[in-house]
Amino acid sequence: MAEYIYINGKFFSSNKASIPVTDAGLLYGDGLFETLRSYKGSIFVFDKHLERLFVSLKSLKYNPHFDTSFIKSQTLKLLEVNNLLKKDAYIKIVVTRSAYIEKFRFDFWGKPNLIIMAKNFSPYPENYYENGITIISSSIMRNAIGNELYKYKLLNYFENIFAKNEAYVNGAQEAIFLTRDKVVLEGAISNIFCVKSSKVFTPPITQNILPGITREIVIEICKQNNLKFSEKRLHYFNLLEADEIFMTNSIMEIIPVRQVDTYKISNDQIPGSVTKKLMNLYRRIVNESASSIK
Repeated sequence: MAEYIYINGKFFSSNKASIPVTDAGLLYGDGLFETLRSYKGSIFVFDKHLERLFVSLKSLKYNPHFDTSFIKSQTLKLLEVNNLLKKDAYIKIVVTRSAYIEKFRFDFWGKPNLIIMAKNFSPYPENYYENGITIISSSIMRNAIGNELYKYKLLNYFENIFAKNEAYVNGAQEAIFLTRDKVVLEGAISNIFCVKSSKVFTPPITQNILPGITREIVIEICKQNNLKFSEKRLHYFNLLEADEIFMTNSIMEIIPVRQVDTYKISNDQIPGSVTKKLMNLYRRIVNESASSIK
């Protein structure tokens, strides 16, 4: 069966889907995206993703000619067209600014492009969840604070891609960004958490990191289940001394870490007890969400 892609009100087969080469998203990475998971037709925390998208659109001076209900309806229709209502699916929503009327000047009256993709979900290997992954420190150094653009999911994603490729080259599954002083920020495609003495820690969103949706859910889970939690400035040595480390995003959910660079996590049990509890509680929320929609 052909895979279809939604672009500006129409559904195109993937081999015919296109946008103009003059599009600012293609030429300059001037666009935003959201990546979501659908569990047998139930799109998990769809509202949270759309809220982040529209806050970003407003902040970055896009002029959308669509609203959240329109995106919802077209995404569900795309799942139906691609025969994914009864399967787990990977969904990506992309908004580009379209062509500049005057170069590098935001045109408030221009209509951005809306692109939605949905395809059959390919899960991460099961052993990642059972035995943990290896993460490395990227060679790219960031400042800890002061760049608001890290709060948005920009199409200009090469820094993240470069870091992720560094992980592949070094036999790892994810890379993390540090400052020159080795303050921990986030992963190339994920947020990072660590556990020490049963307390959960993660870098605060006042730093140059993405306010991840899964990150937010994990924090909510901690608060609702009386798990000790703190948003705190973390140093690289906090990771090396941690009892547990895990990474989060909407596609991977929660994945435990067994090794940081050449240092193995001291805890012999991977995933650790706190990480395993969070994994189970997260999965329960996913299942309850899917059941409530049905």
